[in-house]
Amino acid sequence: MSEGPPGSVETVPTRWQPGQDGGPLNTDEGASDEEEGKEGEVDEVDKKPVTVKGLQIEGYDTSGTVGQQHKVPAPPQPVQPAGAPPDMTFTEISVLDDAACREAILAFVAQHCCYGSRPAKNMTFTKITPMTALHYTLESYAESRSTSNEFKPYRGGPVDGPSNGPAPPPWAIPCQADNLFQDQVKLLEVPHTSHVQGCHRCDSKGWLRCSNCNGRGRVRCGACSGRGYHRRRTKNGTVRRDCGACVGGRRRCYTCGGDGRVTCHICDGYCKLRHYIELKVTYKNHLDDYILEKTDMPDELIRDVGGKPVFEQTLPKVWPITSYPVNDVNDNSQRLVALHQETYKTKRTLMQRQILRAVPVTETEWDWSDLKNMKFWVYGNEKRVYCPDYPHTCCWGCVIL
Repeated sequence: MSEGPPGSVETVPTRWQPGQDGGPLNTDEGASDEEEGKEGEVDEVDKKPVTVKGLQIEGYDTSGTVGQQHKVPAPPQPVQPAGAPPDMTFTEISVLDDAACREAILAFVAQHCCYGSRPAKNMTFTKITPMTALHYTLESYAESRSTSNEFKPYRGGPVDGPSNGPAPPPWAIPCQADNLFQDQVKLLEVPHTSHVQGCHRCDSKGWLRCSNCNGRGRVRCGACSGRGYHRRRTKNGTVRRDCGACVGGRRRCYTCGGDGRVTCHICDGYCKLRHYIELKVTYKNHLDDYILEKTDMPDELIRDVGGKPVFEQTLPKVWPITSYPVNDVNDNSQRLVALHQETYKTKRTLMQRQILRAVPVTETEWDWSDLKNMKFWVYGNEKRVYCPDYPHTCCWGCVIL
């Protein structure tokens, strides 16, 4: 079967099957056991990168290693709208009272099986200070594209080659994300870039020499170590019996079924490959944040709890916050917006989102027994508790090894 020009329709090729075109490649004569491979062994040639020279396609790198990604420069980024930024209004949050703080510390103790509840029930609150932690996040949902040379077994059918028209530029191929601000990867075949070539792995034969038996169809028997017999001791001495698992120390190779050849795993036995250019579209959500929390509680605890959004903006290019009453928020919003603009300028930014959340934090000072001026914190909408100095953290039933 001859190879047709790019864009042609070829007949369905015949697939090679084990047992086709004769028997084993080699015989046992002159072959040593050391030449046999191991079951499931991968040939060294399969580990080497495959370099092919494809058709000359305008706007694409068509020569090089198969699967190697070639980055495509991003188109111009969206520009910041001119004029004044939109109005930014901010909301406030509520604070906790004594009853809510005690309820939170009791729930905290109940989550730890070894914690005693007596301190939580009897502690005296000396001071409750409600505060607001601020959590600012900036997300840039960006798209990047890269191309690579790929191939598939050619099983017949149309071949969309350059004769069907010029290949569209990488950024002209339509592709959309399924959901904004969610990472995903899409693989597309670039139109009009296909052509058919013979398989480089099997030289267009459709089969490979079996690496387990080195093409002989039979391997050394493991039951008798290749001797063909077993020795058994009896009352009358040693008796030699033929091995029931083989004939003469050899058994049929299970990998190739005794044929000495296996179907080529590259072309799947069809002898030919359809080469094409694959477009990889990567959607990545880049997120950075800033936390403003002024108590002794670790700041990172604020990141994973619920709060109340006081400001949210989603635009192709967001405006940094400049009018919030807390200057640290304004400064860090401007810093992160500038950072994203510089860091991801090689990608196409599809959408940006910034959210400022107010997370309730209540600092509670308490006394119990001989402990004075102790503190715990209730934070987040879930009313989680951070209490590193809670007494009675080990009950009588615990055994310390």
